[in-house]
Amino acid sequence: MGANPIVVIAAIVYFLIIIGIGYTTRKASADPMDYYVAGRKIGPVVNGAALAAAYFSPASFLGMPAFIFLMGYPFWWVLSSIIAGLPLASMLTAAPMRRYAPVSFTDYYADRYDSPKLMRILAGIPTMMSGWAYIVLSIVGTGLFMMAILQVSYPVAVVLAAVVIMFYVFMGGMVATTFSSAFQGVLMTLASLVVAFVILGHYGGFGGLSEAVYANNPNFWLMPGASATGAFSHPIMGYWTGIVGAYFVWHFGFSMMPYTVVRFFTTMDIKSARRSVYWAVLFGGPMYWGLLVAGTAARVTLENLHPLMGGEVTNAVQLLAAIKANFGIGGAAVTDYSYIALVESLGNPWVLGILVAGGLAISMATAAAWVMVLNVLIGRDFMGKCAGNTWAINNPVKALRFWTVIIMVFCTIFAFNPLALVLDLSGWAFIVIICTTGIPMMGGLWWRKANTTATIATICVFFPLSLYTWLYAKNVLGSPHWFFASKMIWPDGFRGLPALPTLHQVWLIPAAAIFFVVVSLFTKPNSDEVLQKYCDDLH
Repeated sequence: MGANPIVVIAAIVYFLIIIGIGYTTRKASADPMDYYVAGRKIGPVVNGAALAAAYFSPASFLGMPAFIFLMGYPFWWVLSSIIAGLPLASMLTAAPMRRYAPVSFTDYYADRYDSPKLMRILAGIPTMMSGWAYIVLSIVGTGLFMMAILQVSYPVAVVLAAVVIMFYVFMGGMVATTFSSAFQGVLMTLASLVVAFVILGHYGGFGGLSEAVYANNPNFWLMPGASATGAFSHPIMGYWTGIVGAYFVWHFGFSMMPYTVVRFFTTMDIKSARRSVYWAVLFGGPMYWGLLVAGTAARVTLENLHPLMGGEVTNAVQLLAAIKANFGIGGAAVTDYSYIALVESLGNPWVLGILVAGGLAISMATAAAWVMVLNVLIGRDFMGKCAGNTWAINNPVKALRFWTVIIMVFCTIFAFNPLALVLDLSGWAFIVIICTTGIPMMGGLWWRKANTTATIATICVFFPLSLYTWLYAKNVLGSPHWFFASKMIWPDGFRGLPALPTLHQVWLIPAAAIFFVVVSLFTKPNSDEVLQKYCDDLH
């Protein structure tokens, strides 16, 4: 299949708009506060759209349909968990963080836990790891869409994707990132809805789609324990812990993830910070509905309509593997292309053009948001606040732009051969952040007994534990979604499954919360002055 001019034109228009935003906002970001937090001038609608674009990411836009394709109907519950988790941010973090009005994600840890250097470093380490995972998956997503547009090899597409992302973050900082992400938030929702309605039109509505899916794969609709024969939609969803784990991996993230928390710093006031969450729900909810329809339709549509089906290619998995081989897609990114391949199957270049524009939008928005988190973390916090580097202190914007280039080059190298599927990288990043920095953030905002010792202990224990258990499960058990100690506890398997399903070692979240509370109760609290200023006064 060659490049379609309609798809190429849609992508060109999109890129001209994004590059234009980066270029026109370059002067607005000459001041460090504009570059860091967009001058705290962003209204709720723009910030809500930017929040949606940054948070939902290629992990949603590519990963959710891919995992519904793999795991069936039970994975629908993940989408509901994400939307249900958004209002938590309005209740728990949006207002307190805007009232506090920091510049960097680590500022709060340095002030609330009264350790200006150590806390920045400790909170920064898991943030860097999660940021690496998210920027890599975003470059992968952008590269896959570039590949669909230009029909070029995957490595070439990755390089093109990285260059464009780097340009507009380098030029405009948080101002460019905010306005481009707001535009991208609208575009991604539009793209998801257009694809969903075209799919439903093709199958004659929800009933026709459901019947077609059932005829193609009856197990798609099975919940755990629903079959008398023990059948399931996928082994990971063969027991209830799979669904429960899938729900809670992403449920708390909007309240705690650095790339969403920093968006609250940019709003005009506390009311705008809260309202931006509701706008994010309005943009994100319809997009997720569209992704649900696409993931449900993916397998049956690919196997009946895609032009590469036939001959040695007899099913959708083989089809995606053939596409991976043809375009030189590295690493684990096989089913991540399923959403794009689904739309290719429909044979409508206008729909594909809208999809790739929306996909580029969400991929680039997430990459830009995380690059801003990391370049502020390294250029301002590590170099300036911790190391006292005079060049970084005297040239803050130059320092951040320097690290933008370094971060993008480093992450692009990993994007050529990604370690895991985009949704797996996302889930890993969520678990790492929530169980290391997320719980101390929430505890610090709302509980006076939360203290420095508990924060240090939680990060030092659960950061290596979250890395080890995820990698052990992936490399030894074959998937990061099996409980890492399953073979030790159930050597012959768990209830007919290879192991106990616990998506992304989600058990680490309650374990870390209990650990943090226990250590806080048995160690010295912070001073009354600190508690008054960074806990009580923020409510």
